[in-house]
Amino acid sequence: MKLTDEKRGQTDQITGEKTGRSEIRHRDWFERHLSRRALGTGMALAGVAGMAGVSIYKWLVPEEPEGSEVTLDSLELQRREGWSVGTDENRLRYGPGEVSLDSRKQSFSGYDPGYLIGVYQPADPSWQPFFVATMLQSLNQPSLNSRIRLFHNTEAQEAYQRAGGLRELLAQTPDAGRTMLVCDLPGPATVAVGARLADTVTLVPAFDNWPHPLGVVPAHETLGSMIYYAREVGEKRLSAGSGRPVLLMLDSRRLNAYQDSPDQFDNRWMARVPSAADLKARGMSRVIYLVADQRQTTEMDDLNTEFVDWQANGIEVRMLRLSDFRAAEARLASSTPGGAYYYGGSSASHWLFFSTYALTAPRQIAPLQGAGPALRPPVNLPAYQPPAYQPVRRPTLFSVSSGSTGASMPGGVGKIRPTGFGRTSVRVSRNGGIIRTGPGRSGSYGRAGGGLSG
Repeated sequence: MKLTDEKRGQTDQITGEKTGRSEIRHRDWFERHLSRRALGTGMALAGVAGMAGVSIYKWLVPEEPEGSEVTLDSLELQRREGWSVGTDENRLRYGPGEVSLDSRKQSFSGYDPGYLIGVYQPADPSWQPFFVATMLQSLNQPSLNSRIRLFHNTEAQEAYQRAGGLRELLAQTPDAGRTMLVCDLPGPATVAVGARLADTVTLVPAFDNWPHPLGVVPAHETLGSMIYYAREVGEKRLSAGSGRPVLLMLDSRRLNAYQDSPDQFDNRWMARVPSAADLKARGMSRVIYLVADQRQTTEMDDLNTEFVDWQANGIEVRMLRLSDFRAAEARLASSTPGGAYYYGGSSASHWLFFSTYALTAPRQIAPLQGAGPALRPPVNLPAYQPPAYQPVRRPTLFSVSSGSTGASMPGGVGKIRPTGFGRTSVRVSRNGGIIRTGPGRSGSYGRAGGGLSG
């Protein structure tokens, strides 16, 4: 079979070889990373077969009669057939947020995935196993690369500003290095928080899907945001090192509601997070779950199993609302670029962050959000109500106890991938060749939606 330039690039990506546009560095790690998403021995055999030049879908697709319809993992299907598989529409819709200059007011073109992986991979190598480069790897497809645009919307800008207050606090408590933050905001907002904290924390992006013109998850916005902040993150990571708090970066839209429809492509994904043993081995004793605001009162469904397990193993899990960082008094806010944001909205309530999240308070807080005197603890702390949150085991579509059918997930205690989740229907021949692809498909999760239940 003659490969087009696009498919040749995809084959090169799977084997870790050099593509026509860029070269993926760290070949051994790259090949190991690809195998993490696959389940069972089928993909292990496929990796061997792929390196030997054999079509991996002879392993992935079960033997069915000629022209039978099966469902395949959407991401693996995109890797084989192209990022826009199943539609003739190659245009990505951005809307408000498409910009021409990056966060350093420079133009950015010819997006090199190797460069971006180098920028965003954890500065502390002990966190490398939890770095998911899937989204950045999608840029190896030239036709997608040419359609991605820089993205920075109002929501991301607000998240960036509010994260300045969080950065000020994390940078000055002596035991922040024992803390992992799980940032679960819409993708562009999560990337903005990561960029603001990049000189204070170890970033661990975990975005595990590809953009698609009909994607139920707008992954192209998150990817455009990563490119928008790439220069800034690259500069800030120069001062990063070991012993810092960790920021695990997720997209809260990953479980968006999906309808089995020809105008939707199921590019949803499940969050992969460290186990309790993994956290303890890296010195973590607390987790802060960062959400947007008071509308979210519990963790996303695909995190419940791990959060409960962390708590049961002595790792404290607490929720933090980014909206709790509010603009300070008008007098101070007007004197600093972009305004100063304090936990609770004032310099006095700022101090409550340390006791609320079991962190040691410094003697004073040096201003990192602009000029001004150092903040000393107030004589009387104001009253402020943090989220009343504690992870509790509950039935979800990702838990074995819910009665859902699906594949068990490695590393998840009693956690499954629901049937039909992140999968696409295709018609295949007996030798594994794709005859027809369509975005829609049936599945138990396909007709259900929502990331929060219980």
